Amino acid sequence: MSLQHKAYRGAGWSGLGGIVSNSLELLKYVILARLLAPADFGLLAMAMVIISLGRIFADGGTSNAVIHFRNHTGRQLSTLYWINIGAGLLLYAVLYVSAPFFAAFYGEQEVTRILRLGGLILPLFAAGALYEVLLRKELAFRYITVTESVSSLAGLVTATVLALAGFGVYSLIWAHIATAGTMSFLYVVHGVRSWRPSLLFHPREVWPHIRFGAFQMGDRGLSVYATRIDQLIIGRFFGAEILGAYHLAYQLVLFPISRLSPLLNRVAFPVFASRQDDNSVLRNGYLKLMKAMMSLTAPLFLLAAVAAPWLVPLLFGDGWQLAADLIPIMAAIGLLRMAGNPSGNIVLAKGRARLLFLWNLTTAVISTLVFLAGAQFNVHTLLWMYFGANILYFVAGQTIMVNKLIGLTWSRFLKGIAVLAGILALSWGVSYAGRSLLLASVGDLGYLLMTTSVALLFLMVYLPLLWWTQFYQIREFIDAFRSKNS
Repeated sequence: MSLQHKAYRGAGWSGLGGIVSNSLELLKYVILARLLAPADFGLLAMAMVIISLGRIFADGGTSNAVIHFRNHTGRQLSTLYWINIGAGLLLYAVLYVSAPFFAAFYGEQEVTRILRLGGLILPLFAAGALYEVLLRKELAFRYITVTESVSSLAGLVTATVLALAGFGVYSLIWAHIATAGTMSFLYVVHGVRSWRPSLLFHPREVWPHIRFGAFQMGDRGLSVYATRIDQLIIGRFFGAEILGAYHLAYQLVLFPISRLSPLLNRVAFPVFASRQDDNSVLRNGYLKLMKAMMSLTAPLFLLAAVAAPWLVPLLFGDGWQLAADLIPIMAAIGLLRMAGNPSGNIVLAKGRARLLFLWNLTTAVISTLVFLAGAQFNVHTLLWMYFGANILYFVAGQTIMVNKLIGLTWSRFLKGIAVLAGILALSWGVSYAGRSLLLASVGDLGYLLMTTSVALLFLMVYLPLLWWTQFYQIREFIDAFRSKNS
């Protein structure tokens, strides 16, 4: 099977896994939003900001180094595995000790207990991280898809059972622990059949990985910080209840960019890394990745923005009006973040981890200043200011991290995405006009009918035009995904 077919096949399995995992995650929130209060989701968001930052460091930053450096000895892999385990345990110890500090920052003492329990995710994640990376390197995404789907199901069942039993916010925390534990267990069980770590530890042999990983830890830490600083500041300045509504809106709208886009990226990175010296291949691959991500995720953002007034109460019940009000702004931010997301694959494929670190350091500083300024007003103003910052990030990031590295021009980039962007704009316009006509002519049809009508109007325009304009690429993808060769 050619590299392109492997990439398409990997993207197919990753996309399928993303759909299943995202659907189960959404179902979890649909169920729990009717059982828990907004403040419970706010407390979860406060803790997960910190835990998400910790998780970035739980593999010692060496995961992408394993993919970038093409050959490894058993001694090197064993050393990297024990670095992962040590990093996960050390991070949990640091989090356990520092939990009261974060609770004081938020003004919520319950955060101490939530962090100390939820921090177990870090060593659990570290135990299976290297095995997952080895599967990614071989583009073995079928098993990754099954593993992530089963793990998400375990989290859903755990959350539902515990919420019904009255565990409150802890049902959410235990769901994350169940997901992380199940995932690592399945990766380890599968991975030890082909390789198992020995009791060897030779840091000098993996020094290039550690150096690469140091920039990666800084880069990914800053990246997560930049995308979570909103929840950190909202929790600090506006409290758990408003943060809970914000977090629910975030899960509904920005969750695809935080889950589905990385699934496609982790297919793209090993493919790009294998052709890191061929800029013509990278340019074509980058544009194909961009169009694939836009075609998959942009409709979700646009539909959520148009249907928000009915979609939120339909899924989560009444009492979440603030979440519905925030969704259109979040959708605009999500589109920009989605468009800028693939650039990191190019930077890493070129071995420019330091550039990515400096970029994320810059955006983290700017985002912090923007959110601190927005927090002096209200959450709506804060989001509009962040939208403006994301316009700047996209334009500058595309120029510095993509165009200059692989010789891609703005004219070719815009030409490459123009047709798809036009289809999306037309589909959004028809669905928005249809929504206005429905409201003017027949009034409120109810949550289900209005949401369904808007979605159908969008899809009736979008799907035929997408098939007509992208037919050959879609057929090429489907044929590669159906291929029985490995």
